Amino acid sequence: MIGGMSAIIAQFLDVKYNGGKLHHRDHPEHAALAQLAQAKFEIGPFYGLLRNQDPTKKESFEADIRETLDELEKIYREHAAEFRAKGPYLFGDELSSAEINIIPFFFRFQIILKHYRDFELLTGYPLLTAAYEAAVARPAFKQTIKEPEFFINAYAKYANP
Repeated sequence: MIGGMSAIIAQFLDVKYNGGKLHHRDHPEHAALAQLAQAKFEIGPFYGLLRNQDPTKKESFEADIRETLDELEKIYREHAAEFRAKGPYLFGDELSSAEINIIPFFFRFQIILKHYRDFELLTGYPLLTAAYEAAVARPAFKQTIKEPEFFINAYAKYANP
C-alpha cells in the first residue's frame, strides 16, 4: 500500500488549494475507488526485487510485483470500466489521487528496475501503461522529474547493499 507522508501531503494540498477535487471530496464512490487502487498498490515487492542479491529469488519477487500490477490493472479494467472510453486515467480523462500517488513511483521504478534487475515494469498492462504515459506527458509532471541517472544513483544503495 502506498502510504507515508507524500500521500498525506498530496491530500492536504489538494483540499487546501484545489477544493479536494483530486481526492473526489464530493463523490464518495469515486474517492473510495481511488483509495482502493492505492490500497492494492503494495510497494514491498518492488523494493524486494531491487534489494535482492539472490538470483534464485528473482522470479518470486517478479511474481509478487505482477500480482500487485494484476490487481491494479483489474481495478482500471473492471471497477472503473465506465470511464475507459473517456480517457486513460482511473476516471477517464480526469486525473485522480490514485495516479498522483502511484505514477511517480512507477516512473522511478521503471528506471531503476530496468537498470539494476533488467525488469520491464509495465509490460503486459495496457491500462496502467496508458495512464502512466498520459500522466508523465503532463507539463506539471515534466517540470518535476529528474534525469534517469539521478534515480539510478539514488537507489544504488538498495540495489547494491
